[in-house]
Amino acid sequence: MYKISEIETILKAEKRKIKIILPEGEEEKIQKVATYLVENDICEPILLFQNKINENLDRRIRQINVSEIDVDNYAKDFMEIRKGKVENIEEVKKLVSKSNYLANMMIYKHEADCVLCGLSYTTADTLRPALQIIKTKPGVSVASSIIIMHKGEQYYFFGDCSLNLNPTSRQLADITKSFVDFARKMNVNDPKVALLSYSTNGSGLGPDVDKIREAKEILNKEKVDFKFDGEIQFDAAFCKEVRNKKFKNSKIDSESADIFVFPTLDAGNIGYKIAQRMGGFEAIGPIILGLNKPVNDLSRGANLEDIIQAAVLTAYMVI
Repeated sequence: MYKISEIETILKAEKRKIKIILPEGEEEKIQKVATYLVENDICEPILLFQNKINENLDRRIRQINVSEIDVDNYAKDFMEIRKGKVENIEEVKKLVSKSNYLANMMIYKHEADCVLCGLSYTTADTLRPALQIIKTKPGVSVASSIIIMHKGEQYYFFGDCSLNLNPTSRQLADITKSFVDFARKMNVNDPKVALLSYSTNGSGLGPDVDKIREAKEILNKEKVDFKFDGEIQFDAAFCKEVRNKKFKNSKIDSESADIFVFPTLDAGNIGYKIAQRMGGFEAIGPIILGLNKPVNDLSRGANLEDIIQAAVLTAYMVI
C-alpha cells in the first residue's frame, strides 16, 4: 500500500506535471495547499477566484479570475453536452461562470487534468457538474466513493460512504470492481473484498441479504480476477478467527479483508465514522471513483493535511 509520501515521489518523477484545478481559490487553506504543491514540485495547481486574485501567492501558481473570462465557448460546449436538457444560452453562461462548473468544463476541454473542491461547496455541488460534464467511464453503471482508513501500518478501504444511498446488486458489483481497481493502483496487489451484511453465509434472511447475494452472483458470473466473499458480517470479514467459525470456506484467506463494501450509504457512513472516532483510524477521502476524469470532494471541515492528501491522491489518479 502506497503512503502519501510515496505517491508524492511518483508525481515528482512525472515528466508532464499534472494540472489540478482548485475552484475555491479564495479559501486560505486552498492557497496554502497550492503553495505546498508547487514548492514540493508535486503538480501544477490552478486556482479559480470569483473576483480578485491573490497577487501575493507564488508566481508558479496559476490564478484565474472567473469574472474576467469569456465563457461563450464553454457555454456552447455545455449546451452540446447537455443537448435536449438545456436551451437558454444566457442561463448556461451564468452556470458555467460558477467555479465548480467552470472547473469541470476546463477538464472537458483538456485545459487541466483533475478537480478538487468541497470546502465551501456541498458534495452535491461538487459532483453534479462532474456527472453532467465528465460523466462515468464506459461500462460503469454508477460513480462511487471510497475512503482509506489508516492507523499505523493498517490500511483498509471502506465504501460507499458518501454517494449512493441504496445501490442495487448490479451497482454493488460495479462499485466493488471500481474499489479493486483503485486498491491495485494504491499498490495492493491481491486485494480481498468483503460484501458486508447483517448476515454471514446464510445466517440471516431478508431482501437486504438477497441483494448482497445477487451482487456476489453477478461477480461470479463475470469471473472477476480478485478474491471476494459475501454476504458477510463485519466481524467475520475483519477477523480470521471469527470467520473460521462463521464462514469456514470463505475465499477471504488473509487475516482480514482489505476492502469493505457496505450495502448502503447509511451503513458505510456510520461505519467509517465509528472507526474514525472510536477506533482511532484516520479517514482519507472520500475519493470518487468511476468518472472519466478525477473529480474529488472535500469535507467542509477538512484541515490542511486532509486537503494536501486529497490533492496528492487526486493528481495521482490521473496517471
